[in-house]
Amino acid sequence: MSKFFKRLVYLTCQDVIFCLSLLWLCFNPYADLSDFWRKGIIFVAFVFYLLIPRILRYNDEEDIFNAINFSKFAEQKEIFVATISHDLKAPTLSQIASLNALLKEDLGRLNFEQKNIVKAILNSCVYMKELILTILTTYKFGNGAMALKYEEFDILHLVDECIDEIKGLAKDKKLTFKVSSEIENTSIISADKLQLKRVIMNLLANSISYAYKNTEITIDVINEKGFLRFYMENSSPHIPDEILRQLFKKYASFSSKYTKAGFGLGLYLSRRIVEAHGGNIQAESFNNNKNIFSFYIPSYEAADIKAKKTAGGGKITF
Repeated sequence: MSKFFKRLVYLTCQDVIFCLSLLWLCFNPYADLSDFWRKGIIFVAFVFYLLIPRILRYNDEEDIFNAINFSKFAEQKEIFVATISHDLKAPTLSQIASLNALLKEDLGRLNFEQKNIVKAILNSCVYMKELILTILTTYKFGNGAMALKYEEFDILHLVDECIDEIKGLAKDKKLTFKVSSEIENTSIISADKLQLKRVIMNLLANSISYAYKNTEITIDVINEKGFLRFYMENSSPHIPDEILRQLFKKYASFSSKYTKAGFGLGLYLSRRIVEAHGGNIQAESFNNNKNIFSFYIPSYEAADIKAKKTAGGGKITF
């Protein structure tokens, strides 16, 4: 006999014995009980023997069911992230390396049209790589698996590097870039260079994606009074207030006019990175079709970073 049927027989016998005992107690002709007490005994027995145990068992089953579902969800998420990292990231990096070799003509000379095709494919692969890295980094941020790695670097050189890497995406729209700076003492700052680059690249990608053709994207970098301030302005459609309030939230959804691959997730990740540095990020939209995305972070000196690391046990976490 299976375990299920044994359990069924046990519960059935238990309920039958209970019902017979209750009937004998209430309707025993030798028991001098009024109808009020008979009804009271039946009600109390029903509540404490039948109803409450079944409610408790139901809650236990719900907890077990939820725990199983959560475990399956966590396992599926881990498989998904591993798939992205292995099956998408590695081939994309390989494609980028191969395309760069073609552009350098390591495998033979290319004519003008062939070079343009290879450049277009390369830009698409670079965009795909950034999207994959955004997804992976967002997952690590959400699980508290990221730690800022502070280093000293030139912020103006980093901005130029980001523009060089992404200007291929701006070519079709014939966009130009203008960088200006107000540096109080030096353009050398201490921050997580890789993560800060991801923020700038995300803001650049969004500015290019929504900018009008034949316009200019201006970038202002200010380093004064202990803060690095970054402003990026472009000419693009006005963003309604209800969308502005949701821009930097995870999985925010917008109308089709504002929905593009990686839009919401990239801005959410940028907010997390900036806030992890102790700063803030925001967006402003004006009726003259001018939009400004900006952020600021503390401009630490090397000595301050060393002291912060020591206080935090050797690393700075989110």
